[in-house]
Amino acid sequence: MSTPQGLGMPFVVSTGPAKPDPNLRKFIRRHVMIGKNLGKTRQTRRKKQKSSELRDVINPEKLLTESSDKSSLIAARHSIILPKVGSELSTIQLADAVEPSIVTTVLQFASIAKQALYPLESCILFDKSDKRQWIEPLAFDSAYLHTMIFMTHDYFNVLLHRIPCGETSPHFFKTLRILRERLLCEGDDSSKVSILTASIVLALAGHALLVKEYSSAKHHLEGLRKIINVRGGITTLKDSVKLLIEIIRCDLGMVFHCGSRPLFSDVVSWQPFPLGPEPHKIESPCNSDKVPKSLNCQLAMIWTTMGGFCSLINFTANSKNRIPKEAFLSTMASVMYGLIDMEFDIRSTNEVIRLGLLAFSSSVFLQWKQMRMSYAHFSALYKDCLMRVGFSDIPAQLQLWLLMVGAISEFGKTDYEWLKPPLRTTMNLCRIGSWTDMRHLLSTFMWIGIVHDELGKSIFDSTSVLTIA
Repeated sequence: MSTPQGLGMPFVVSTGPAKPDPNLRKFIRRHVMIGKNLGKTRQTRRKKQKSSELRDVINPEKLLTESSDKSSLIAARHSIILPKVGSELSTIQLADAVEPSIVTTVLQFASIAKQALYPLESCILFDKSDKRQWIEPLAFDSAYLHTMIFMTHDYFNVLLHRIPCGETSPHFFKTLRILRERLLCEGDDSSKVSILTASIVLALAGHALLVKEYSSAKHHLEGLRKIINVRGGITTLKDSVKLLIEIIRCDLGMVFHCGSRPLFSDVVSWQPFPLGPEPHKIESPCNSDKVPKSLNCQLAMIWTTMGGFCSLINFTANSKNRIPKEAFLSTMASVMYGLIDMEFDIRSTNEVIRLGLLAFSSSVFLQWKQMRMSYAHFSALYKDCLMRVGFSDIPAQLQLWLLMVGAISEFGKTDYEWLKPPLRTTMNLCRIGSWTDMRHLLSTFMWIGIVHDELGKSIFDSTSVLTIA
């Protein structure tokens, strides 16, 4: 079982003598304020609404209010509240006896979760109810409450490079105890396979991945698979798209970390391909003239699908629109599971393009916005393929895309020693003299500006300096 790693964990609280962690405060403030200063009038209105929703969400009385008439609901939503989260928490009844201040970090994480975990968050239309569904169970499900406590605190530990000292371990072990009792309880079959129980098991798997305890992650994912099978299969989650997205991301994360076989690839059998704007409204998905004609037919179809998705996202970002989260799920599942299911010779052009597409897709669908995940198994696999493939059969422009995709998605600074020499050579072959040149070339294949521009330019700048020297 995965166990939280320990450390004196400073929490951001509104009360108490201890000084809060300044790095955590800056992180929370920066992401909570994203987009808030675009208009002062709207800022005031949103703040009041957030506070009202917060009190509604974590107050069990709100559940009773919803069952009464509309006038009662309106009165509750416009009730006078205290301005500080810490003060509010002191009056809230949670599902178990915990210090209210420790839940503050959970609520703070809730306010930035989508921005922190999804690079494409600004382009995806998540339901407003998603956050409420994420927070409401804190009031009535003790296993969920303790799960969220150790999950969110350990997330900030990893993000802020803090060494844990075990302060959340009691919450972790209490989660396991409550969950075990629930699963072994006679006569309560509905709670054993409920959406909430599935969410808790998924959180345990995700936490194990976060702290690099892969055998535990595998164990929890297998348990989740059994729960879903008992429910009647993956199709029973079709109305819980956000949960399904997280299940697929966790499953794919295990594949990238360890090379294990996926457990939820059957989602592809019922997920349709996404529909985007009319073709004339978006740029050409990719430059097919620069892709080898001998490319495997199935691989070529996935290349086209992913290229179309990139064009749709770039169009959406530029037009300030959003795509349905179903389109995100559909493309992620069909593209990534489809690529994982293929097999080619390690020295072949098909294999290096398959792995290049997987690397690129991981940066779009799997990576977290504020914390780049490292995938040891897949990074080694892609590096081995790049070192062994016959690049003489691949156009220089495609070679450059394959190398840059590895640099922005899989390889770290420790890989620069072997990666940058061929990267510099290929840049010279393609006559790349500026970041504008580089970005234009990459965009003719696949590239998403809001995800890849910042790191891509950084890698280009450091490589081009060495090229000039």
